[in-house]
Amino acid sequence: ILFHDRMHQIIYPASLVKMMVSLIVLEEIDAGRISFQDSVKVSRWASKIGGHQVYLKQGEIFQLRELMKAIVISSANDASVAVAEHVSGRDKQFIKKMNKRAVELGMKKTRFFSVHGLPPGRGQKLDESTAFDMYLLAMELLKHPQYLRWSSTRLDSFRNGTFQLLNTNHRLIRNYRGMDGMKTGYHRRAGFNLVSTAEREGQRFISIIIGAKNSRLRSKSVTHLLDYGFNNFLKFELSKKEDTVPYFADVEGGEAEKVSLKSSETVRILLNAEELKRLEIWPQIPSKTRAPVAAEQQLGTLEYWLDGKMLKKVALHTEYAVP
Repeated sequence: ILFHDRMHQIIYPASLVKMMVSLIVLEEIDAGRISFQDSVKVSRWASKIGGHQVYLKQGEIFQLRELMKAIVISSANDASVAVAEHVSGRDKQFIKKMNKRAVELGMKKTRFFSVHGLPPGRGQKLDESTAFDMYLLAMELLKHPQYLRWSSTRLDSFRNGTFQLLNTNHRLIRNYRGMDGMKTGYHRRAGFNLVSTAEREGQRFISIIIGAKNSRLRSKSVTHLLDYGFNNFLKFELSKKEDTVPYFADVEGGEAEKVSLKSSETVRILLNAEELKRLEIWPQIPSKTRAPVAAEQQLGTLEYWLDGKMLKKVALHTEYAVP
């Protein structure tokens, strides 16, 4: 996390809750319990949900893929309810699934009460989360490329081309290079929220803006944060898997006195230019190892430290055997 302000403060996510709806659906598909080709029948309850919608009518049938497109691209509340009911029978059961998954992801201050994020009716509660919890959710959702295929689509259609889906994040998708997600959220008490992400030359950053006064300020803040990331930080490749490192292990009683070591994994660390200068690499290698030494035997570690904090620890393996 490169910059943060009040990231653990309780906020109202509004339609950002649909990120969790999307995650659960994509995980259910990966597990083979449901399919994008499933037919979803619209209930009376789903047809009566207000706010952003695709005007589903009771009894209509749509493919799950179509409804997911409507949820992610245009934040359709009615589609979100229809999908939740398809997965769990009732939206209340689906909300339990959402809260269970939030706990598993370490979203400690998140509590979902809806599948759409609308302001609550009489006797209902507001969905609650934090900017940090939304970051955890975004990181998990990024493991599913299909989500970004939807969230990066500026314009699509619904109902066989008769209804237009305009992305609620369409201005930044058009104007910010590399922008491909993720979700907007708004109601009066929540303010203007946006979890966004952009990728350039293989480097990705996430920005989370909560409670902006209007969509223009929200977009300006997102641009400022993402520019800060892209303009100041690079992911440096410090070692490559299977490449030899400039350290040896001393061998006692063998045919050779030393054995070359190689990194067990590729190490890439995000740093700015000043941090790269201060980065320290500490080898932790036994002072003597008794022969025989096997090829691929673990002999020590490499530690990457910055300002007294260990960023990464990598196992070192021998390049060859020493009888």
